[in-house]
This record gives sequence, C-alpha cells and structure tokens, in this order.
Amino acid sequence: MNLVKKSTLFIAVVIISTLAVPAIGQPERGIEVGQGIGPREMRTIEREKINVPDPEGLTVVVFWATWSPRSAKALELWQRFGARYDGHGVQVITVNADNQDMGPEDEIRIRDYLAGNSLSLPVIMDARLELFNEIGVVVFPTTMFFKPDGTLDYRYPGFPSSAELDLQEELESRLGIAKEPAEEGDIDRGKLAYQPKNNALLFYSMGRRVHEKGFPEKARAKYVEALQKDPEYADPLRALEGLFFADERTPEAQEQLRSFLTASGLEGVIEKISQGETGQKAAPAYTSDAPAKAETEKEISPMERMRLLMEGKE
Repeated sequence: MNLVKKSTLFIAVVIISTLAVPAIGQPERGIEVGQGIGPREMRTIEREKINVPDPEGLTVVVFWATWSPRSAKALELWQRFGARYDGHGVQVITVNADNQDMGPEDEIRIRDYLAGNSLSLPVIMDARLELFNEIGVVVFPTTMFFKPDGTLDYRYPGFPSSAELDLQEELESRLGIAKEPAEEGDIDRGKLAYQPKNNALLFYSMGRRVHEKGFPEKARAKYVEALQKDPEYADPLRALEGLFFADERTPEAQEQLRSFLTASGLEGVIEKISQGETGQKAAPAYTSDAPAKAETEKEISPMERMRLLMEGKE
C-alpha cells in the first residue's frame, strides 16, 4: 500500500472513531429511572408559571408533538386521568417539542391543535428542546413520572394498544389507590373467575372500547382476536352474541354467527354458543352509556381517521 493510500485510510479511521465515540468526560444524553432532574420554574403556553416537578406530589410529564398521530391519544387519555385522579396528589403537564426553534407560527399551530382536540392540559413549549434533550426522549409520545425531588420514577415510551391499562395500573400503584370493587361489566384482571391467556383480555378490552365508541365492526374483529388467543375465554363469545343477536335470536342470526366463527377459524367455539330461546335478544356483555350509532353513520374527524389509519383499523 503506498503512502497516499495509507494516509487516506488513517484519516478515515480517525473520522469514524470521532463520530462513533463520545468525547471524554461528556455525559451521555438523557437520564435513567432512579436518576433525577433539578427543579425548575417553567411557563405554559398561557404564560402561567409552573414548577417541574411538583414539590408536593407526583408529576406526570407527557412529551408530544402535533405531527405525531399517537400524541393525540396520549393527551386525551391524560386529560381524562387528570380529571379522574384530581385530589390524589398528581399533577399532569405536557411538553410540546415540535421543533428545535419555536416561533410565533408554532404557537398558533399548537393552540389550534389543542382547540381542535378539546385539550386543556397545561402545555409547556420546550424551546431549543432543552428538557427534551436533558431527559433523553427518543419517541413521541413519551410519558414519565417524577417524584417531588425530581427523581424519574417511571418511563413509558410510545402509545401501544395496551397503554391505557398499563398507565392506569402504574399510576394507581404510585398513588396508593386501592382497586375499587368492580361493577357489573367492568374488567378487573385480578378478580376474574377465569384468567384469560395469551393477552386475550387485552383484545377483549379493546373490542369493548371501540364498541362503546360506535364501531361494532371493529369491535367484532377484536373479539375474534381475543377468541383466537384463548378459545376458552367466554366473554368475547358472549360479546359477539350480543352483536349478532342484538335484535333477536333467530335461526338466521344463529347461522350467521356460526358462519362468521367458522370463517374466522373458530369452529371449536361454535358449540359454546349459549342456548337461548328463539326470539329473545342476547343479554349484553356489558352496559354502554354511549349512544348506539351505526358505524357507517358515525362522523369521523380527520384526526380520528388519521389515528385509525396509523393503527391499521381503517
């Protein structure tokens, strides 16, 4: 190898090494659970002062961006949780990190986004992404729990289908809230007479939620997934009966259900269809306060349609 080639090779190795290895003494970006951040006073988009973290209780911080489809779901969830657990010593704040440099047009866009999604949680605009980089956020949305002294107690990146159950359990555990006795139709994983296998309960729960929102077809698909995960789990089959026998239990409706189960590869559960009298309606698997509305008649907002597309439900 001649001198020129050797010199070129040496320079390339030096460049690659410099890019791949952090500078000596330079801390890695972000903190881990058990580490902490210093207390600070920040301002919301409404110019109100807010302490991060709250020195008197648990602080939930949700990092989000307007261009992240799942951020809307996380913000909606925490708005509900914030109201539900008000008075339990928890403060929920959100941190928008749309851009490195935030200008007046960014503030207008964020305000429009909040108004369009009926969101009223405190929003901090993370100028120059300082908090974002200090904590080490890598995905939107990301939810974090901080103790009063600033210690990171829990980190939940992203917003998968199980997010509501996961986050509720973690929050209630840290708030020391004992589970209340389940009302009829409520799901309580610790008190079920039958313990579903292979995450079947998760898919059944998803089916209930989309059914309550007026999406019976999507609910039917989730109940099928629950049965595929665990054919011995009776609740999703009862929920399917409620859909197929909503008007009345007729021979035609019973045959439709059998055909549907067969087409879904669930021939083994057909014999478990409850035996009711012809002409009766199926007992509902749960009670929904949401008004019954056909999916084809339900208006879907652009944001909701985007969420469904991102989840593969459209």
